[in-house]
Amino acid sequence: MSDRVSPNGSTALPLIIGLGNEHRSDDRSGLEVVRALRGRLEGRARIEECVAGGVALLDRWRAADRVIVVDAVRSGARPGTVHRLEPSDGEMGILRGPTSTHGLSLAEAVALAKGLGQLPSHLVVYGIEAANVKVGDELTPEVARGVEEATARILAEVATPFASRGPGPTERAHA
Repeated sequence: MSDRVSPNGSTALPLIIGLGNEHRSDDRSGLEVVRALRGRLEGRARIEECVAGGVALLDRWRAADRVIVVDAVRSGARPGTVHRLEPSDGEMGILRGPTSTHGLSLAEAVALAKGLGQLPSHLVVYGIEAANVKVGDELTPEVARGVEEATARILAEVATPFASRGPGPTERAHA
């Protein structure tokens, strides 16, 4: 598949990046979402898995206008809760925490990109509230439901042209 390029040199297809650690139970939720999306969005989005996170994100989204990042979060909400955030929300702080397995947290990577003028023009973060980030290869049942919900919400979001989406970037739904 070749990416369409917009007049400003960026790729026209949205980029969806799943973050996570394959062997830390619910921390793999971002990876699971993009794996579920891969076949369903072929030709309509670029799908990438990222186990490095942090600064590596800046390179991955460099030529993209519209980026969706999916990661596990721990904000204190009920496990499986799906958060939808944009940098302008002022709620990116829920992406911070001692449980990040990516070195630089997602919130820190967004702040760094903003400071360097490398933030995509349209960035959305889906955070799935984790219950367990200890060593393990399975999602907890609540987070597995959150993965299904995030997958469905991203499918709907990609199907909707950006300009026609209405307000509501901070909406949250509970699994």
